[in-house]
Amino acid sequence: MNLAILILLLTSPQFTAGNLLLSMSMPAALIPVTVKVDFGPAGKPSVQKEFTIKDHSTPKEALSKVLPIEEGAICCHPAEVKAIDGVSGDPMKNRWWRLKINGSEKKASPHKSHLKAGDVVEWIYFEDRQ
Repeated sequence: MNLAILILLLTSPQFTAGNLLLSMSMPAALIPVTVKVDFGPAGKPSVQKEFTIKDHSTPKEALSKVLPIEEGAICCHPAEVKAIDGVSGDPMKNRWWRLKINGSEKKASPHKSHLKAGDVVEWIYFEDRQ
């Protein structure tokens, strides 16, 4: 560890020796999750993979362990998932990626939600025909 960083840590008001020892001795917990990707109108075969990931990872981080992703603002936020395995949201065709966690779209943010053990993360490519 760099000496300057160590000195900053030791003089920090939040520092305790127990916290340092705990963080150095305990690796991040791994949890089982399932990621499903349905390419819908893009015509690619669906993907499903079960694996372990660090506790409190985001759905976007989990997805990136399964398929290549591209991030960028399609609609609203630059941290959105813009494309999965080369299939991009297409506002001109009204095609979008939808995220569900355990079957629910409520509170399902790709970069803000935090996964728990056993979560099922679904990415669905769909065409909004409204």
